[in-house]
Amino acid sequence: MEIKDKREFISSFLDRCVKYAEMSLERKIERGEEGVEIDRWKAYRDFTAYSASEVISGALDEWLDGSSNNTLPSAPEPLGSEVQTTDLRKLSHVERRGLIARVIGPRPVFLVGTRNSSGARNLAPMSSVSILSNTPPLIAMSLSSDKGGRIRDTFQNIENEGVGSKVSIHALLGDRRSALDVEISAQPHPSDVSEWDLISGGLVECESGDLLSTAIATVHAEVVEIRNLPRNCKASLVIMEIDSVTLASEDGGERRPRLIQISDGALSNDIGPAGWTHALDW
Repeated sequence: MEIKDKREFISSFLDRCVKYAEMSLERKIERGEEGVEIDRWKAYRDFTAYSASEVISGALDEWLDGSSNNTLPSAPEPLGSEVQTTDLRKLSHVERRGLIARVIGPRPVFLVGTRNSSGARNLAPMSSVSILSNTPPLIAMSLSSDKGGRIRDTFQNIENEGVGSKVSIHALLGDRRSALDVEISAQPHPSDVSEWDLISGGLVECESGDLLSTAIATVHAEVVEIRNLPRNCKASLVIMEIDSVTLASEDGGERRPRLIQISDGALSNDIGPAGWTHALDW
């Protein structure tokens, strides 16, 4: 068996163990169990997920091929004697985007909701949301044209409404359904078509703002500044202050896998080896 096949086989087995542990935790929590037993299952789940990530990364290859009996893996130094430095000015846009995503990522993927001047709702996937400050609670996202050169509806809505416009940022569960919702909302749709009507989740209106029924959390924010980025950048930076965060009341602080961008064109989740990836051209 090739080393690549061994990695996939063992990590797939460990991934099943992680899923079994998660199901067991759900059952135990539903039965009202708590304390040491719950902590043990959480530790088992997290350690197994970490072990699987070590296997799939290649860090344990010497264990898989029998080349070493060392108790501790001797993974190579990340930057050894052979290094390669890339001048980003010499790369195409696609090459540059892929390299930056590989180094800076993975990043959470959100569906960002805005409204236009007539009140029509829009949803768009974003992986550029970042924290600027905790006090005051400021976040930002970079917005530009889509791959076809069309200005994104999200940016047009925010620019038209200006400072004070409201934005809902929906964190997504790390599963295939959410990945498909991202793919659907990433496509260019006519202005009279709302992405809310195309995805699996539904719109829930509440006092704090719009909610997505399939989201694991929603951040409601207000735009406080829109900045043009330097060096003739096509993107603009939208700075927002968080008004509120909405979570499921029965969540109980349990760890739930989030949808993340693991490479320039692939989505998965953030709990270690997910066992699946979703290719995405956005």
